[in-house]
Amino acid sequence: MGLERTVFRILFLGTLSALLVAVGIRLLDAVAGRRRREVHVTAKGLERVAEVSDANETDLIELERTVLPGISIRS
Repeated sequence: MGLERTVFRILFLGTLSALLVAVGIRLLDAVAGRRRREVHVTAKGLERVAEVSDANETDLIELERTVLPGISIRS
């Protein structure tokens, strides 16, 4: 009976420790706010994104390809 009781105590303490750690991390996360769940979007931010995307589109280089990539059947 002594071994069974020891195993039960170890399992119980391990479970209790895991639960306390999980609750502590959840509380710490809520208090510290490490993960942002909400993002505030402003009109100025949207305008900046539109400007950057327009600038990137004008910088694209058109490539003419006469040969498509792949395995040539002439080799």
